[in-house]
Amino acid sequence: MLRELKKVVEESGKDAQEFQQTANFVIANQFASAYKHGQRKHYLLLESYQDYFDNLFDALGMKLYINENERLAGVLPIQKEAFVRLKTDETLFLLVLRQIYEEKIENFEVDNGFVATNTHTILDRFVQLVKREIPNETRFKDILALFSRHGIVIRGKTYEEDSKNQMVNITPVVRLIVTEAYLRQLESFNGTDPDEDEVADSDAETETTQETNQD
Repeated sequence: MLRELKKVVEESGKDAQEFQQTANFVIANQFASAYKHGQRKHYLLLESYQDYFDNLFDALGMKLYINENERLAGVLPIQKEAFVRLKTDETLFLLVLRQIYEEKIENFEVDNGFVATNTHTILDRFVQLVKREIPNETRFKDILALFSRHGIVIRGKTYEEDSKNQMVNITPVVRLIVTEAYLRQLESFNGTDPDEDEVADSDAETETTQETNQD
């Protein structure tokens, strides 16, 4: 790949470090959005030099994803073994986010592929749909931090009238990692407490590239 890097650097007139930084960013964060602060330069480079990055990530066992309409680019694992194993509550919150996202899309409440919601709405929907008690505040923040690292959500400011309610934007990434088959699990979930492996080993697994099942 060093030969390919040298070639694309010569053709583009850019510094090799720019390509290396973008590759490292995507491997670490999985997705880059042209609408998210600090990520635009990475998205534009991925979009402009798709052939180079496609070959680079293919060699690493990943496939390059670019949606020019939503201005979103990133990588997904090729092999099923690369799929992350999520804890049950993480899986269920992902399903909730996907459903909120689809409802907002249907109601045309979307801005550049992003839909706005807040933490109270997410927690209320969690209780409504999966019939489980909400996690404690620390655990919920950890889950949001995990989803933020993978580009699924963008956390915003808290509301002045309620400091415990935080603005959240759900990004188009949620559609990529939560498939339609995976979404149907939420519809059939009856409020029981499935084993973690039953969720994680299902046919529709989340396509994230980093290990997140940590205690």
